[in-house]
This record gives sequence, C-alpha cells and structure tokens, in this order.
Amino acid sequence: MNISGFARGLMAKNYCNEKFLLHVANCVEGQLKEWDENYEVILMKMQDYEFIVRKGVEEYHTLLTENDIEILKQSGPFQLDRKIWKDLEAQGLPILKGFGNYLEPIF
Repeated sequence: MNISGFARGLMAKNYCNEKFLLHVANCVEGQLKEWDENYEVILMKMQDYEFIVRKGVEEYHTLLTENDIEILKQSGPFQLDRKIWKDLEAQGLPILKGFGNYLEPIF
C-alpha cells in the first residue's frame, strides 16, 4: 500500500480527531488486507476508542483516548499509525515488509 506524506500531513492538521482516526483505521485495514483478505479492523467508541484487528479467532487490541489521538496527531502525521502498529506488533501481529511505502515512515 502506498501513501503520501504530504497529504497525510494536511489531514493531521485539518481533520478532527475522530475523522483522522477513521482514516488511519482505513489505512491499517488496507495494509492488512494486502497481506491477507481475512483481516478486519473494528473501531468502537465507548469512553475511549477501542481499535481491534481480527483475523479468524485471532484478535489484537489497542485503546486510544481523545487526548492520545490529539497528542499523536500534533506530534507527526504518522505517530498515531506508529502507536497502533507498535501495540499490535507487541501483541504478536506479524508485520510483513515489501508491500508499498505505507509502513516505511512507521517502522
């Protein structure tokens, strides 16, 4: 999957937190589906946002507060992606390389 750093920077500056998180969730899901069509991303809003990646019976979770999203968004256009991917990787989600440039600024 390929992504434009310039466009992402504009989104980080101009999108509200929820819209930006939804965009990042779509990017994460797009990358996962390039690896395996059976991946799905579920985003739920309770008190905080719960970000879930599911593939069959395997599930990986991360929680994000509004404040987390705002701080990460302000610190760089890929910082929210980086937090999500690092949390998922720490739980055992395998990260594959060589599928476009999306993961380059993250890892």
